[in-house]
Amino acid sequence: MQLYDMHTHILPEFDDGAKTVEESLTLLESLKKQGITNVCLTPHFYTNEISLEDFLEARKVAFEKFKPSIPEDMSIVLGTEVYITRFLFSNKDLSQITYGKSKYILTEFGYTSKFSEKTMNYLYQLRDNYGLLPIMPHVERYPTLMENPKLIEELQDMGVIIQTNIQNYSKKAPLFRKRKLLKYINEGLIDILGSDTHAMDHNSPEVFSEAMECIVQKCGQDTLDEMMETSEIIFKRSL
Repeated sequence: MQLYDMHTHILPEFDDGAKTVEESLTLLESLKKQGITNVCLTPHFYTNEISLEDFLEARKVAFEKFKPSIPEDMSIVLGTEVYITRFLFSNKDLSQITYGKSKYILTEFGYTSKFSEKTMNYLYQLRDNYGLLPIMPHVERYPTLMENPKLIEELQDMGVIIQTNIQNYSKKAPLFRKRKLLKYINEGLIDILGSDTHAMDHNSPEVFSEAMECIVQKCGQDTLDEMMETSEIIFKRSL
């Protein structure tokens, strides 16, 4: 089974993630040691702070500089973690901030979001007006979603894919939150995994194996396989 990390800040010298190429390679090496050789680079795009054109140009420069250093045995997809604001929708074409060549787009909101009609309309716009498929990162950071699994179901019914960070399933993770998230995984409310790694001391990727073992123990190997199969679909459509 191929293993996938669908959310990282490994692209160096760009956002609040890896600061140097050497640090990026250390993060990739950590993932590779755990069997994860398919990795998505998803740097932050704060749509209220920078234009799409300026973001794309800066990301291109960073990625072109990094490309020669990427190990040959790692498969990399370039994407974006998009902070959704009204400013995003002044752009006619959003195809360059999806996962690679796919229609999938990683969409972040303010963590205090109540997923009001306005927020839901943003997701509908991405789907219906732009033909994109939203992915909701680190679902555990949204109290409204964690307290309302029916709302997660509603998002999934819209076609939104739900991602969770691996740190929630490590031995050091808060037990109550871990149990709730494992329950949601068992109930099919969480679709894919990501490290959201920024550095070895900030969302370290070192616990990826530990997280997968926890999910297998509590939810079964078939569940982990399903999550990786969903990731594989996204990843392959991005190439």
